[in-house]
Amino acid sequence: MLPKDPGGFAFECVLSLEPLIEFVREKLSSGRWPANPVGDDLLARLDNTPELRGAIQDLEVLKKHQGLLLRLMSLVFPPVAWDTEAFAAVVPFVLTPVMASPQFEELFINPPAGKVVRRNIDDATFLYGRTIKAYMFILDSLYGMDQRMDYPLAMVVRDEATGLERHFAIQLDFRFVRPEPVGEPIVLSEADLQFVRENITAPEALRSLMPPERFRLTGFTAMKAVEVTVFETVSALSRDLIDQDTVMSRAGFLRLQERLRTYFGRGDLVAGVAAMHQDQVILLNVGCQIDEDSIFGQSHQAPMEQFKGTLFDKLSQDGELVVVADVATEPGLAEFNAEYIKSNIRSLMIAPLLYQGNFIGSLEVGLPEVDQFNPTDMALMTQLQPLFTVAVKNALNDLDKQIQAVIKQQCTAVHPSVEWRFEQAALRHLAGRRQGRSQPMEPIVFNEVYPLFASSDIRDSSRQRNQAIAQDLARHMDLGLDVVRRAHEIKPLPILGELAGRIERRRNRLEGGLKTGDETGLADFTRYEVESVFDDLAKQGPKVQEAIALYREEVDPHLGTVYHQRRRFEKSVSLLNERMAAYLDREEAAMQTELPHYYERHRTDGLDHLIYLGASLSPNGDFSRLHLSNFRLWQLMVTCGLAWHGEQLKKQMPVPLDTAHLIFIQETPLNIRFRYDEKRFDVDGAYDVRHEIIRSRLDKAVISGGERLTQPGKIAMVFSSLEEVREMRRHVEHLQEQGFLLQEVERHELEDLPGVRGLKALRVGINLDGEALARRARSFFEGD
Repeated sequence: MLPKDPGGFAFECVLSLEPLIEFVREKLSSGRWPANPVGDDLLARLDNTPELRGAIQDLEVLKKHQGLLLRLMSLVFPPVAWDTEAFAAVVPFVLTPVMASPQFEELFINPPAGKVVRRNIDDATFLYGRTIKAYMFILDSLYGMDQRMDYPLAMVVRDEATGLERHFAIQLDFRFVRPEPVGEPIVLSEADLQFVRENITAPEALRSLMPPERFRLTGFTAMKAVEVTVFETVSALSRDLIDQDTVMSRAGFLRLQERLRTYFGRGDLVAGVAAMHQDQVILLNVGCQIDEDSIFGQSHQAPMEQFKGTLFDKLSQDGELVVVADVATEPGLAEFNAEYIKSNIRSLMIAPLLYQGNFIGSLEVGLPEVDQFNPTDMALMTQLQPLFTVAVKNALNDLDKQIQAVIKQQCTAVHPSVEWRFEQAALRHLAGRRQGRSQPMEPIVFNEVYPLFASSDIRDSSRQRNQAIAQDLARHMDLGLDVVRRAHEIKPLPILGELAGRIERRRNRLEGGLKTGDETGLADFTRYEVESVFDDLAKQGPKVQEAIALYREEVDPHLGTVYHQRRRFEKSVSLLNERMAAYLDREEAAMQTELPHYYERHRTDGLDHLIYLGASLSPNGDFSRLHLSNFRLWQLMVTCGLAWHGEQLKKQMPVPLDTAHLIFIQETPLNIRFRYDEKRFDVDGAYDVRHEIIRSRLDKAVISGGERLTQPGKIAMVFSSLEEVREMRRHVEHLQEQGFLLQEVERHELEDLPGVRGLKALRVGINLDGEALARRARSFFEGD
């Protein structure tokens, strides 16, 4: 029944039919009604019924004159709506019914067992709103102050058995309520009225000027209940779906499911939401239990390939709402029939969720009986699609952020070609955490991958760097020696002679080559023993001061030493590395579009790169022997291009540098595993470690006679089996025909390396002056 009035309303409220009777008299006398709608005898009969006139204190008298009351009220409530609409006349502001239609009676006054009625606002808010409305009503009627405020009042009828709710907006008509002063009318000055305007929403402040006991509210209020269940449910769903966690959390989704049951008017409805994340179908949530042996299992995700030919696949392709009368007989649901039946679902309606024309997921609702959804339900479903589309899109965006956060935390940055695998692992890790399972990230292993390794090293870079350091240190010593000698010439102190001798001896030792500790030792010597006396020596005149100024001009203030030759060398190395890296990256990016592969590049004194190829590295398993051969040929061509760019840069380098190039061919595939502790990939298994060992030691490889394998202007290809060399010979012959390589091909046995025996190599010269190589290397790098 109607919620009990919470009390506390301070104004006197009196039922009276007088405002309506006066309204009828005024309309009839004015001639504005074309005909008398209630008959000539109604007013006469009312005049002869004093119990219905004036204030009606005893509501029981209304029952004695029910016919007369209904005739009068027919002016307010149309008789044609008596059986179809919910309306009532109530005591003003306290809402006590004095007359009600059958629907109003059944809904709010005497509802069936199991139906509970409540207001949409709590008692305190209800009292506050009525009090403010009463003051505004009085101010408008008695003081000419037009103030407006409406507070939304609604009733909710809940079926305790099904959990379904019906929402009704309550429309109140106050035309037949008259405010009256009690006792001497209260006069409000202009200052009082201004105070009222400033405190119109503060009842306690108004009470000081206008005590409620000085006013009476007489008449009745016409009350009408209009069902707004769909509107209210959609609004509630919109509010819930603003929080993207609602579709992801169990509690939030069950709340959504309750609203959907109210929306469709079915207490046994089961809902589910799925999303497309790259090539994975993710069951974001479902309003029933799912067996672990279902297509989704514990992870709640499955590859889209598993849905090929199913109704879900058709939904993603067509983008149109689908209704299934019986899941047991639907061919497109054959793989899921058992799961639906276990979940007590026979009828199914699935709506595609499209964002900017792209399929991003689905919303489905199911019922336990066959053929339960009709066109009205389909129309209702279309209203939900935009809401759930935005919610799923937000959930996917949030999921992507969580996945990236997990990847960065567990793995740091990963190569884009294998990011899909890390995202799958992170997604399952997050799903486990949501289900309360605390577990580490799953192992990430790529099986049966082929390694392609190549390096382009700067020849004798260590020797040239040491030579540049020695030259700078010698120049540093010479500058310091010049200062001391000039000072000694002007003032031949024995201590200056001794210091000059020490500087000269250290300087001469550099002629025999740079030794460990020389760089640090000489820097400390000049700083603490030579430069420390400059201030005293500068007092000996302009010649010494000139030498000191030259010293300070050439010595780098930040490094504390001369840095001329080293700067020239480092600039040359940087220029060469940047050019080769840019060329290699652009070439590799083009190959990435042909076949996804893992790629690492490292810069030291030169460049080396490592590529892994294999079916396990591709999300769709796309890989063949042709891909491997194509990449090996490409790697050989790119190495020629790296050599060409290095040769072209010699004219721009302060110190011309030569590069030597090597390719390591391994026919046997290996497994690689991501090491979470080291944040990198490594070979997986003792046998595969051999590849790592060979790679790390090839830069020291020599052939018979002690000659280094790698030589400027040539490519060395290291292998261990005949199958490997046959393929590389074919590639070499092709590039010779193309003008990339010279004709002579050398074959060598490598001397044993620590832990490595039996390696062989081909070595072939690069046609650095060839037009074909220049055209390809230049055009690709410049983007022509």
